[in-house]
Amino acid sequence: MTLLQLPSKTPAEAVSYIFDFKDKLQFGETVTGSAVVCSVVSGTDPSPNTMVGAITNTSTTVSALISAGVVGNLYLLTCVVTGSNSHNYSKEGRLAVITPGGNY
Repeated sequence: MTLLQLPSKTPAEAVSYIFDFKDKLQFGETVTGSAVVCSVVSGTDPSPNTMVGAITNTSTTVSALISAGVVGNLYLLTCVVTGSNSHNYSKEGRLAVITPGGNY
């Protein structure tokens, strides 16, 4: 599994995070399905998965719209894809939610 450091965001922002699978897919293979799940690494949030909005795929990437979140929390976004050759791949990214002034 690949762990990415995602740029932080404020609770008011809705940010698209891109997971690129070019380095994982076999030659000629494309992304045919995807899912993104959000969980809490540190802090408290009773429903972190509600942060995940629209998910869109291209042939090699997945874009997930992430909104809301609790200031001071560190979240883990897990993106799992299915390739056209029926292989499954995943990448994870850590996301900090900060105050509008840029503090954690």
